[in-house]
Formats: sequence, C-alpha cells, structure tokens
Amino acid sequence: MNSQGIKANHPSIGTPTGSLLLPALMYKSGQRTWYAITIPFKTLGKFIQTSAVKKKNQVIIKKEIKNRFLDKVHKDDIKRYLQEEEQFTLPPITLVSYEQLIFRPYEFDNQDNGTIEEQLERFGSVAGIVVLPIDYEFECLDGNHRTVAIRELASENPEVIDGSNMLLNIVFESDVKKIRQDFVDVNKNAKQTTPSINTLFNTRDPLAGLVSDVLDSIAYLEETTELLATSVSKNSKDIYTINNIKNAVIELASFNSQSSGDEKLSKELKDNPTIRDKYIELSNMFFNILKENEYINECLTNRDKTPDIRNQTVLTSGTGLIVASRIAGYIFKEFERDRYNTELQKLIQLDWSRDSNLFKGKMILDGKILNSRDAISKTFESVKEALGYEEDLIDWNDEEEVNE
Repeated sequence: MNSQGIKANHPSIGTPTGSLLLPALMYKSGQRTWYAITIPFKTLGKFIQTSAVKKKNQVIIKKEIKNRFLDKVHKDDIKRYLQEEEQFTLPPITLVSYEQLIFRPYEFDNQDNGTIEEQLERFGSVAGIVVLPIDYEFECLDGNHRTVAIRELASENPEVIDGSNMLLNIVFESDVKKIRQDFVDVNKNAKQTTPSINTLFNTRDPLAGLVSDVLDSIAYLEETTELLATSVSKNSKDIYTINNIKNAVIELASFNSQSSGDEKLSKELKDNPTIRDKYIELSNMFFNILKENEYINECLTNRDKTPDIRNQTVLTSGTGLIVASRIAGYIFKEFERDRYNTELQKLIQLDWSRDSNLFKGKMILDGKILNSRDAISKTFESVKEALGYEEDLIDWNDEEEVNE
C-alpha cells in the first residue's frame, strides 16, 4: 500500500515467471476491452511483432497476411525526424493481443467500488496493473513503421530516444478476420495532411518558413490566400491557396515547382540560409507588381466580384500563377537587375484572359484550364515568345499533372 492508500491485488499470486508489472488503464471502446500502458522507447521493439520489407519474388500466403509490408523509405523518414527534432511528436501505437491480458485493478482502502465491469460502467476506465510475460509479442495494428524506426534507433543511436516513452493502446482480439478489418479501419479513417497544411505548419522546412514570410510581407496575399484547403472554392473571395504561393516562390527562385523544385530549394535554403533574403526580395517584387494586373487589381478593389473574375482569367488560377512566376524567374535569371521592373511590367500587362491566343490550345482547352506539366511548358514558351525572349535555357518539360 502506498501513501495514498492505494494497492494492487497481490502481484506475486499467479504471476508467470519472468513477467513485467506495468501500470495500465483498462477501458471499453467499441464493445471491446482496451488497455493503455506506456513503455520506454528502448524496450518498445521487444514486445511488438512488425512486418518486414517485401523481398523480391517473395511468395505471399493469404492466411499469414495481417499487415502491410514495411516501407523502408517511410521508416527511414521517421528515423530522420526523430534525430532532427528534439521535441518530436509521435501518436500512440495500437496493438492487438491474441490472449486476454492479466489485469489487476488497484484497490482503494475503505472503498467498495464493485466489480471491474461495474467500475467501467461507472467511471469509464479502471486503473491497475497489467502482467506482461517478458517473451510476449503483440501484433502491430497501427504504428508498424514507428516501431521499427524506434527499434533501430535503440540499437544505432540510443541517446536520441533516451528518456522517451510510448503510449500503447492494446485491444484483445483473437479473430484474424477482425484484426484485418481493424487494420483497414484504422488506416481508412486516417487522413493525410494537405499540402496547404504542411506549408502553413511545417516550420522545420525552410521553404515553408520562406513562404510564410512572403505572406506576412505582402498585405493583399495575407488577406486573399486560402490557408487550409487545397483549392479555392467556387464562391470564395480568396484568389490563391498557400500551396499556389509556394509553387510561385519555387518558380521565382528558378526551380521547377512541378519536378522536385521544392526539395531543391529547401536544400539550398538549408545549405545557404543567407539566400532566403534574396528570394524574399524577389518574391515581394513579383507579387507587388502582380497586383497591378487588371484582373488581380479588380479582385482586390471589388472582393465580391472575385468569383466572377476568376472565370475570366487564367492568372487567378494556380496554373496561371505558375506560368507567370516561371517567366518572372526567367527574368531574374537572364536579365540585369535594373531591367527587372520593366520586364515584370511587360509580363503583367499581357492579355491574361481565357480568350487570349497565348493560352488557347495550350493551357486552355474547351474553355477549361489544363494543369499538366506539358500544358504549363507550352504556355510558358508561348508567353516567353510574346515577350520577345530568346529560346529558353531551362528545361521545364515533363508529362505529369500539376499539384494545384
């Protein structure tokens, strides 16, 4: 008994030899019994059965499949994250126990709270101790890659995970079909973060930080940029998404936003942090001149008309912005600094309407904006030719679709 008058049912009675006694919380969810416990990262991998990377020509036996194969890239990404971020965040791992776990509820002196079932009904959960054989292995329902990453770090770089603990949610289930269904349900209900959310919240990425600073420094962008959704809704008064702005910043830095340009720019910003001031300056120059375009200006002066204006021009689309910023990136790369303003003015004064021959048959087909890399490349060449520029020195061609 401890100083609070709490004791567990005698742990030595009926305890298997070579067992661990772990504080736990028993609770009911979805008509099944669950247990929540925490264990140190360094011992996590010893108790969890994980899948492996699929071997070449490996024969798959249907009855043995309960989880997907290990994705080495995803696992390595988690390891890298844990090593780079001291205050890392990892969600709990969900496990399956094929056998009922031995659970001993705490007893409170001079209190009769009834049976475990009665306590679960009354309080929602019961605190106690789980008796865990040291050779026991759980099936991993969710957290396979996290577990393998942590297990490898415990061996390769233990100081990274020293002192950290993982919350485990464990369910008792012996039906293999139900376990498979649980796996589908867990992964089906998990939603990946959108590119916009990643750009807005991922402060570890220098490119995301650069985009955030550009938004902060351009007043009209801060007011007219959709920060969370992946697209601007039909009736919205916003003009672009934050991911559109990110693509434009990549293009302004003379990288291809549709072909690993984000990775290349992020690396450049990491390797040479002082260059971010240059890119902020160029971005500010471009976006400040962009607002002088007749369509953008009309959106800003008459916000209620923005949805209608978007139907008249390509420049308010993410695809049109890529083309415009790619031309601007070309200007920054090929012209002397004293020509920047003049060339950018020529750029934004072009006819950016959907009816313009600059875009028909290239970015515009049957009145709709195409967003393939090929469409962007052809439109880029069309605009460059209209501005009287020489043959492009940068190879932008590729045949995949744009991430708006």
